[in-house]
Amino acid sequence: MTQIVLRNSIDTTQMSVLTRLFDSWNVAVEFKEEKKPDTKSFSQLFSKTRGMWKDYDIDGDKLRNEAWGITEQATK
Repeated sequence: MTQIVLRNSIDTTQMSVLTRLFDSWNVAVEFKEEKKPDTKSFSQLFSKTRGMWKDYDIDGDKLRNEAWGITEQATK
């Protein structure tokens, strides 16, 4: 299967023209529209976690080093 990706949204008239063009070549066409993720809902979700770790002694550098498997000796 070959895919053609349109980077910008097109209106129904343009879709109709493309459909007729591909139909004239006996090529089956399927349109799928990808919706961009809603960044507003992500920021709202992130704001709900604010203060979640306030009672814990957590350091971003320490967490990063643990996640990457970096030892204290290697950072000095």
